[in-house]
Amino acid sequence: MAEVGDADRKSERGTPTDQPTMVSSWREDFAASIVVFLVALPLCMGIAIASGTPVATGLITGMVGGIIVGVFTGAPMQVSGPAAGLTVIVYGIVEEYGVPVLGIVVLIGGLLQIVAGLFRFGQWFRAVSPAVIKGMLSGIGFLIFASQFHVMVDDTPKKSGIMNLLTIPQAIAKGFPWPEIHSSAERQQRTEILHEVGTLHADQVELLENVEERVSRHLDGDATPSDEELAAEAEQLAPVAEIQQSVTKDLRGLYKKAQEQGFTAGDDPDAKSLQVAFQTAIKKSEEALKDLNNKAVLEVRFSQREADDSLAGVVAELKNHDWAAKIGLLTIVTIILWQTCTPKSFRFLPAPLIAVVVATVLSAGFYLPVVYVEVPDRLLSEVHLPSWTIFKDVPLSVLIESGLVIAAVASAETLLCATAVDQMHSGKRTQYDKELMAQGFGNTICGVLGALPMTGVIVRSAANVEAGAKTQLSTILHGIWLLLFVVFLGFVLRLIPTAALAGILVYTGYKLINPKTIFELRRFGWSEVAIYVITVVCIVVEDLLFGVIVGILLSGGKLLYVFSHLDTELHTDPETEKTTLHLRGSATFVRLPLLANDLDRVPRGSELHVDLSELHYIDHACLELLMNWAAQHESTGGSLVIDWEELHAKFRTDGSRMQRVASSIPDPPASQSDAKSDLEKAVESDGDGKDAQA
Repeated sequence: MAEVGDADRKSERGTPTDQPTMVSSWREDFAASIVVFLVALPLCMGIAIASGTPVATGLITGMVGGIIVGVFTGAPMQVSGPAAGLTVIVYGIVEEYGVPVLGIVVLIGGLLQIVAGLFRFGQWFRAVSPAVIKGMLSGIGFLIFASQFHVMVDDTPKKSGIMNLLTIPQAIAKGFPWPEIHSSAERQQRTEILHEVGTLHADQVELLENVEERVSRHLDGDATPSDEELAAEAEQLAPVAEIQQSVTKDLRGLYKKAQEQGFTAGDDPDAKSLQVAFQTAIKKSEEALKDLNNKAVLEVRFSQREADDSLAGVVAELKNHDWAAKIGLLTIVTIILWQTCTPKSFRFLPAPLIAVVVATVLSAGFYLPVVYVEVPDRLLSEVHLPSWTIFKDVPLSVLIESGLVIAAVASAETLLCATAVDQMHSGKRTQYDKELMAQGFGNTICGVLGALPMTGVIVRSAANVEAGAKTQLSTILHGIWLLLFVVFLGFVLRLIPTAALAGILVYTGYKLINPKTIFELRRFGWSEVAIYVITVVCIVVEDLLFGVIVGILLSGGKLLYVFSHLDTELHTDPETEKTTLHLRGSATFVRLPLLANDLDRVPRGSELHVDLSELHYIDHACLELLMNWAAQHESTGGSLVIDWEELHAKFRTDGSRMQRVASSIPDPPASQSDAKSDLEKAVESDGDGKDAQA
């Protein structure tokens, strides 16, 4: 085993000579980094929205994946960042425990990856059945497709994957009608108010996160906190109260503006609904401000949630499902047309970016009343350092379990992606343990900053290779471009309709489902297809972890079946008295009674031919039974015809003792009797009865 490991490590390192360096290939890497940046920008934002977190969390992860992981990477051509494969896990964590918990979970996952890399577990993460991996990706694809289909019509995803799938017809019904076309001035006024309310909602979300970091969740329940706890947490609410006061003031101003422009006047049901939504939001915001000013620690989390929900209600009244659906559909159509109909010389520009630009220009040019991306004025405001309050709110076992799931899925996806990328270029090969540690560093930093978890991403990595990158400099530069864009051009992001980003992810989900997978797995048997389908169904119906565990257990069960299943077929020709025993599968001690029973049925004194062509594995017990039976059968005047050379070839090593057994077997002799004799000696020399493998 040591020799194999050394060889593997040598192949990982690659040849030290003639390898490009960041200095010698900076021109190629610079050009490739621009392409990767253009691919990563819309995906970072879209994946954050799909995960139920602020857009900034995805952008921060993209920066860390480029700048930090790019420096320490063990896979120079791989590009890391937020990945669609983790959206399901993250969304579940955020939905149940809130955004502040995410940072701790990602931090734990990153530390676990570092430990796994130190103990050289990199290769083990690849030891998963392809049917399970493809099932996991397809299951994630179904969940992303279903949830983002609702976001694409400016609606809210449901609580579970199966409900998202079942309610897709409702989403289609909301977005199907042709939208009512108002005057340009009216659309402009309504869209401006929608933008401003969206900004206020982003501020309110940030307020909720700050309160959740400062005030323990257990105060919402039956437990009575001590006076010291109340006083300590109350003192931390003063800075939050100032921001809440600003939000309340701006909200009143927006309501007055909407009244002046006639959006809340008249008998129109939509106008009345918008008026009620504004009034409710102002009331809830005032209550939240009152609780903060009074340092009402026991009530403040609840009032903050209500203020957040009420502002989301105003956004819901202002937006238009019909226009959002058309924007999402336009995005998908643009991606397909760009990938299929444009000249190859233009395809270096990523299709998702072109689709977002088209949707943004159309939405901004016609002042379409749809939901737009909500980003803060300052990126640092979205950085949430880990808070000890979280450990009071969430059991440590839940945090560790969630971190373990993120570490396992992220590591498997990263290393499988690295393997695929290695097949795309002839440069330096992946060092799996080093890459696993680099991912751990990246996720640890993302956890500290409260950002999304990262993996190696095949879409960005493939774009990197195709754009001509030679070293990890392209990855590092793409992270720098993301940082500079957000710092100096962040206001541009507010022009992007959310439906466009959701449309990209709907298309991404469809590509992850990949129906061709069934036909690819069918070549290896229906059992692989069954494992794939069951894994997908379990992920969609239950959750990702449950589906993957079921898939792994089924794969293990299949492996046990293959290595313990033996079919025997005994046939006697009455004219020639020739008997044939056909062995198919694996002959182990578990199936020894079946083999012995067939041998007992062989007529005395007959000639027995043993067909080994479909025998995959034979252990010492069955091999010894066959030889002992042969000796007894020959003593009764019968004969055994067996291809001893073939059996000799099937006899393989298994551990150090079996290496000694194999080494004691000389080259196949000319006669079958000599071959049988040599094989008997080899088997007898292994007193402990090790296995022989086909």
